[in-house]
Amino acid sequence: MPTQRSTERSRTRPKFNDPYLLSKAYPEPTICPICSLVYHKKRWVRDENLFHTISNTAEKHKCPACRKIEDHYVMGLISITGTFFPTIKSEIINIIHNHEKKEAIRNPLARIMSLNNKDNTIVVETTSDNLAIAIGKALERSHGGELNIQFGNDEQIARVNWHRDLEVGNKTTHK
Repeated sequence: MPTQRSTERSRTRPKFNDPYLLSKAYPEPTICPICSLVYHKKRWVRDENLFHTISNTAEKHKCPACRKIEDHYVMGLISITGTFFPTIKSEIINIIHNHEKKEAIRNPLARIMSLNNKDNTIVVETTSDNLAIAIGKALERSHGGELNIQFGNDEQIARVNWHRDLEVGNKTTHK
């Protein structure tokens, strides 16, 4: 007898329980007054038509992502280091923003909280561990380098470190 294969898409699952996702549902309809997400069918979604239809009658509550940003509750931390990335810094920043947009289609609560470039290092803070992991994997796929993903024991944060140094001749200093 053949075994049944799952039809669910393979994707990164959250590694932590998110304290900002309430176990009880918001009343429907609810809209976020900051980012205009709509709580619809027990999910936060970006739907401009629905937003305009219900904006006068809906309850208003901040969505979990806006609350995390307000409280500065980081669930993903990406560090991008090495002598390679300054040579293609704008491309790296485009990859980061493109993956935020891509992830937002599936999960509009996954957002970049901050992106800081200092001393040949870019540090990105995200509202979800999955977004941080997806960005790290995208950097590794597109530019190689060394990817290290760690999950905090005492804290609910995914630490993603991507490092690549410039190649010297035919030899790499750190790959």
